Amino acid sequence: MTAPSPAERFVAYRDIAAVERIGDGGRDLCSALTAALDDAITELAAHLAGQPLAVVAVGGYGRGEQCLYSDVDLMLLHADADLDLATEAVLYPLWDAKLKVGHSVRTVREAVAAAREDFETLTSMLTMRCIAGDATLVAALEGRIAGVLEGRPLAPLLAEHEWGRRRLEPYPVMAADLKEGRGGLRTFQGFVWERRRAALVWDRRDTALPEEAAAHEELLSVRNALHAVARGPSDVFVADVREAAADWLGCDEFEIASRVCRSLATGDRLAERRWPDLVGGRGDPMVALGRGIFGRITSRFRRAPSPPHPVATTPLGLAVRAAARPEGVWLDTVETERIRSAEPAGWTDDDRNAFIRLLAAGERGRAAWGLLDELGWVDAHLPEWTVVRHLPQLAAFHDHPVDAHLWRTVDAMQQLASGSGKLGEIADEVGSTEELMLAAFFHDIGKGRGGNHSDVGAGIANRVLHRLGFGPATTAVVTTAVRHHLLLTETATRRDLDDPQVIARVVDAAGDLRTLQLLYLLAIADAEATGAGTWNSWKETLLGRLYEAAAEMLGVGGPPQPDKVAAAIAATAGRFPADMVEEHLAAMSDDYLATVPVEEIGWHLDLLARTHSAAGLDARAGEGYDRVLVVGADRTGFLGAVAAVFAGQGVSIVGAKLFTRSDGTAIDEFQVVDDRTGEPVAPERWRRIERDLVDAVQGTLDPTALLASRARVYRNGSRPTTPVRVTLPEGASSRFTVVEVRCPDRIGRLAEIAAALYGAGLDIALARLDTRAGEVIDTFYVRRDGHPIRDPAEQRGLIEALEAALG
Repeated sequence: MTAPSPAERFVAYRDIAAVERIGDGGRDLCSALTAALDDAITELAAHLAGQPLAVVAVGGYGRGEQCLYSDVDLMLLHADADLDLATEAVLYPLWDAKLKVGHSVRTVREAVAAAREDFETLTSMLTMRCIAGDATLVAALEGRIAGVLEGRPLAPLLAEHEWGRRRLEPYPVMAADLKEGRGGLRTFQGFVWERRRAALVWDRRDTALPEEAAAHEELLSVRNALHAVARGPSDVFVADVREAAADWLGCDEFEIASRVCRSLATGDRLAERRWPDLVGGRGDPMVALGRGIFGRITSRFRRAPSPPHPVATTPLGLAVRAAARPEGVWLDTVETERIRSAEPAGWTDDDRNAFIRLLAAGERGRAAWGLLDELGWVDAHLPEWTVVRHLPQLAAFHDHPVDAHLWRTVDAMQQLASGSGKLGEIADEVGSTEELMLAAFFHDIGKGRGGNHSDVGAGIANRVLHRLGFGPATTAVVTTAVRHHLLLTETATRRDLDDPQVIARVVDAAGDLRTLQLLYLLAIADAEATGAGTWNSWKETLLGRLYEAAAEMLGVGGPPQPDKVAAAIAATAGRFPADMVEEHLAAMSDDYLATVPVEEIGWHLDLLARTHSAAGLDARAGEGYDRVLVVGADRTGFLGAVAAVFAGQGVSIVGAKLFTRSDGTAIDEFQVVDDRTGEPVAPERWRRIERDLVDAVQGTLDPTALLASRARVYRNGSRPTTPVRVTLPEGASSRFTVVEVRCPDRIGRLAEIAAALYGAGLDIALARLDTRAGEVIDTFYVRRDGHPIRDPAEQRGLIEALEAALG
């Protein structure tokens, strides 16, 4: 048997280290891997003795940060050496061992020219090390690189790269790219490169601050954990791998997420201090002046307009001044000391005004808040913030840590308040940017403390606003908004909006129109700031319907609708005889006439008239989704067949209304999107889907075959992270039993749930369907033998049966 090469021995060592962690998995492991790779390359390069050539480590390998499955960054630096011999001796064995080698072959002159032309090449050489061969070549190149750097500051280029990362990620994210994302390892490498430049040009030997070194170390350890779990180069901290990466590091999922959030925030903050023009200093400097930054600020209780800039004598006033500086957000020495030494005291009206202006100032306001936080002012004056600072959110549908989500919600609210159209008009009617900003900033302040975060947060908001001197009316409405900030969203997506009791509960919680308006705007801002998959046109439509219904119940809606039967006859005149319309309506339940717009009854009648087979289908474009009408002979499993065909053809159902005429004809309307893009389905696909639906209803097509085929071509690699949970919310409906199902999503899941409900002897009248980051959150309004299930024992049996069927 052939003995393993030095490169193969390194690979074996690395693979063991991926299983049996060395040290803390961070700098200890990187140093061990770097040393082992040095040994392997030194042994390979022994055949090059006497050649005018040096094998040089550059990039991450040069810095001694070789991670488990990182590339091997090498440069063969030579002076007319035998390059074929060098390639055969060093590079071929590395390639043969399946290592990914980033390599270059250059003379000193060629290396200097490349460094002048390409920033990445220049920075890769800043931390180069001679592993084997002629070290004088490396020393000569270092001297030449120092000359390149002497008239070329790195700070502007590093800041430009960091600015680019921030444009891609305006807010810190949970699924962060630890290498290339904002505040990540590239940011910390920039700090290293600047110190290296100082050493080469001025012989100044600076060292990293302890907080920088600690955060850098944390990111290296988590990056190695991701590599170990993936058995390959993987740098994105996605939800699917967090638990396994935490196990590798010997901690739990929350702790590893906390480490990542804190470390990235440290990189962010240090970058802003090193390169102040990162925030706001790169556009038109006039944007930094006046209300261009701070937007329009209104208050219900200020008789005169607030001054554009509060008196800059208190810390908050100084922060507003810092945020308005054209060249970037910064504090001078006197301002810094004044903030650092400020004693806790009651807020003045200028302080409250300054606080709202910071909230409304977008990225600049966040940066100024960060300065206050760094100087200890936030801990002393608003200690409630410390719990949510860098607090991770593990649910995959949350894009951001809690503090970043709160700031993004504030920005979304500011856009709503300053916008036009219906939402801008509602914000004008609220009449207080102050209350809108405060509700957005505090709505999740209760997270991280245990218990219901809405109730906990309401208590915190009440105490804080009272302590800071906001008036009782503002304190009361913001407290209510925090307590009920999820009410409209959860009601719109999980409840029957045609049930007057549902609307009445929303009205009771809001109490008055103004609070309802604030809750409506907060629900939209919160959803927009949560994640890409949380807000869509369908949810926007449902939320708008709920708001209009609640506003009407408060007595501010339009005039009552005319008799719907007469309206339906008028709407279908010339297409269908009046007696046919009346007969159709008489055959439908009261729910049908109450929930279907009269202008759509003709659509239903038209499809019924055109359908001569087991089922018929017609699709219409909605706003960001398709509305699909399906008719056919109702039977047990009809919904399951529809769901299976849709799923098998790549159509995701996001909402449904289900009706059955007294003659046994199902008339079901679905709101759907393409399951891959989240956009409307291409129109040409509907004919094929209708054919499959007819075949499935007739029994000539097995829907499970469609599902299996779809699962093969579009497999969801996420493993289930939540158990199956079935609940029957008490008092959710006076006419139905409401069944809420939460379970991991997969192809055909709705068909499985429908089958389980039918198997329990239930008829489905209404469905609200939602999927967030791989988790189904579906709500069904059901009856058994025409009646809701009220008996507690029967309810418990139903829950057990459904959980067993779906588990």
